[in-house]
Amino acid sequence: MKLTASTKHLGAAIKAVLPAVPSHPGLPLLTGVRINASEAEPALEATDLELSIRHLLGEAVSVQQPGSAVVPGKALAKALKAIKSTEVQVDEDGRVRLHVHAGNRAVTLDGFPSEDWPAIPEPANFAPTATVEAPVLARALELSALCASKDEMRPILTGVGLFFQEGSALLEVVATDSYRLGVIRVPATDLQAIPDRPPLVVPARVVRALARLLKMEQGTVRIGIREPADHGSPVVDFSFADSAWSVRTIEGDYPAWRQVLPEAGGGLLEFDARELESALRAVVSIRGTRGTPVRLTLDDSCFVSLAESDFGSVLEELAGANFSPNGAGPLQVAFNPEYLLDAIRLIGGDRGRMWARDGLKPVLFEGPDRRCALMPVRMP
Repeated sequence: MKLTASTKHLGAAIKAVLPAVPSHPGLPLLTGVRINASEAEPALEATDLELSIRHLLGEAVSVQQPGSAVVPGKALAKALKAIKSTEVQVDEDGRVRLHVHAGNRAVTLDGFPSEDWPAIPEPANFAPTATVEAPVLARALELSALCASKDEMRPILTGVGLFFQEGSALLEVVATDSYRLGVIRVPATDLQAIPDRPPLVVPARVVRALARLLKMEQGTVRIGIREPADHGSPVVDFSFADSAWSVRTIEGDYPAWRQVLPEAGGGLLEFDARELESALRAVVSIRGTRGTPVRLTLDDSCFVSLAESDFGSVLEELAGANFSPNGAGPLQVAFNPEYLLDAIRLIGGDRGRMWARDGLKPVLFEGPDRRCALMPVRMP
């Protein structure tokens, strides 16, 4: 194998597949990336057996001798980052060693046998179920992941659910940790009929990594669903630009989230998002280790407050807020302040809307295409 490539282009390609390189793999082989130097379509591949990424190298790479090599991905990324030359030559000597040449510098990396590398599907084999705009999907994935659980004892809640609404041409991106629930609706085109199947739940760690990458894209993302060869849980494919991500979904019974998402009703708080966020950050700054909740007092005037012995207290009137009781009367509602900050961020916009019936029932935060349910904290 032998090829010549732009140092910057090859470095960016390595970075694009690194999310699939595990930090502590069960198999040393999986610390590697595979360089597939085919004349027709040279590409890089990485996998942790749950997530696989394939990135096409394109015309910025010239293949002099076809072949393949598997080398430690992070070591190769560091080697390329340290090279000042604009062009590098990469070749494999047939002894599971990769040589990187640039000017007077030569780096040799010990690799792994290419024949042991697991098969990774090619983008051409994807059957798209829907197409969405990359920046819109990036935002939906990033924000919904705020509500995903970190409790590995309930793995189904550590993921982000994808629910395709064929009749309304929408993709609903959903996450919950049982204390809060976020739903973001994303317009979708080319939506295909989906047979009855369990919910598609993608690990939140993958969702966050994918969102970071999609932020830099301006095109579309094709989303596909397929059954793996080993008959395990379904695989979701995300294909965009020169990259294709394939991720195995989490098995389990996802909560019936539509049944627990509250309807808009009760008292309505309309607030200035920046003002409430600033007040909450002031509250967090004096919050102690006991996890004291923040309290919203809603009446003709609206206040946010927290009082904690040995630390201090904060009381701030929300001048930009307006509360309409709608028969619910004056209310006091308490929340985990970090969760409340996440809810404000999730619904977005300069003005937010919060519906509350009392201090114990789930509260609904509402945006144009977003909803967030948050459980209040019982006040002493």
